[in-house]
Order: sequence, then structure tokens, then C-alpha cells
Amino acid sequence: MAYKFDEHDASDLSRIIRRRRPGWNHNGIMGQLQQAAERGASLGQVTAAAERTWMNPKAKTPAALLWPEHWEDTKGKALNMSGERLCSGCDPARKHPVSEMVRSTSGSWFCRECAE
Repeated sequence: MAYKFDEHDASDLSRIIRRRRPGWNHNGIMGQLQQAAERGASLGQVTAAAERTWMNPKAKTPAALLWPEHWEDTKGKALNMSGERLCSGCDPARKHPVSEMVRSTSGSWFCRECAE
């Protein structure tokens, strides 16, 4: 059974993240973790994404906690999360449910219509 990620978990995980990334602002970390919780992420998913984030040298700010590459399983498949993303192909950019998005080999996200 997956445990739902909540505000107490976010507070605990924020302390761990700040030990690994001492220059990151607590409020910024909490804001990103709150978004993950709102998307329905489990405790395990958020913890794994946080570890991938603090280990990524390109991750310079807490905003990186929600980068798609930090939310993939070990086979490169996006984890099942609700929420929306901006499509890189739509003009003007539009949001689509994550479940309806595909990721290109370059790392950009596209709606099904733009991916075809």
C-alpha cells in the first residue's frame, strides 16, 4: 500500500533536502512539495524524486523538484501522477493532463496531438 504524501511528510523531507542542498530556501522547497502532494503523489514517489533532484548537479533551485526527469521510474517511464503540464508544441502553450502527455527523447513534453 502506498502512503499518501502529506504536510508532515513535506516538513520532514524538507529538512533532509536542505541538509543535502543547504542553499535552498525552506519555503521554496515546501511550495514544490505541496504541489507534488496536490497531484496525488505517494510518500515513496516524492522521496525518490527528491533524491534524484538533490543528486542532479543541474538542479540549482527547489523548482527542480518537479522536473519530469525526477519523476520517472528506473525504466524511464513517467510515474503515474495527476496534474497538468504545458505542451512544448502547442502555440500558444496550453496545459494538458500529465496522463495524456508524451515525453520526447530530448526531454520535452507534448500533448498527443502535437506528438503525432
